[in-house]
Amino acid sequence: MTLSFATAPAEDANALLDQRRLSLALRSGASLLFAVAFFWPTLTFPMLVKLFAVYAFLDGILTLAPGGWSLAQRAVWPLLAAGCVNIAVATAAYVGPALAVFDFGDLLAVWAIALAGARAIGCATMREADPGYLLLLNGIAAGFFARALLSPAAGDVVVLSTWIGLYVLTVGILLFKLTLQRYRPIFVDLSM
Repeated sequence: MTLSFATAPAEDANALLDQRRLSLALRSGASLLFAVAFFWPTLTFPMLVKLFAVYAFLDGILTLAPGGWSLAQRAVWPLLAAGCVNIAVATAAYVGPALAVFDFGDLLAVWAIALAGARAIGCATMREADPGYLLLLNGIAAGFFARALLSPAAGDVVVLSTWIGLYVLTVGILLFKLTLQRYRPIFVDLSM
């Protein structure tokens, strides 16, 4: 008796990332736009919480949009798990009771640690499709962000919004680079 999980053929990692090109491009663009919003100088704490919730929800939805929960696509499950984490944290931040700055910082730290782990595992499962280790760099950035959130300076709204903006900007740049790697130019012979 054999298990179907062990015998299910896995799809090629390059094909899996190619199926997610549009999602990667949209996530990159959204991250870059939200980074600008997080750097806004008059951002208040309630606005910061709502802005983060919208960003995390949108990133989660765009991560989950291409699908991929079949056994053949199990290499992308860590990335999809990160999308689920985004949606769960966005929901907790948006509908949760009024959060204090430190509570919000703790929520962000847990979120960043979960993303760091999921993206590091995603790098391992998608290693053939990510020769530049951009998913791993994304996980490392989330880890550094989580570490920064554990410092006492994270209690200041300006510092917190700046750190979120820097992290989201880093994610946007790394996703943009990964997106560019997935789009290959099509050369047409015009010599006819």
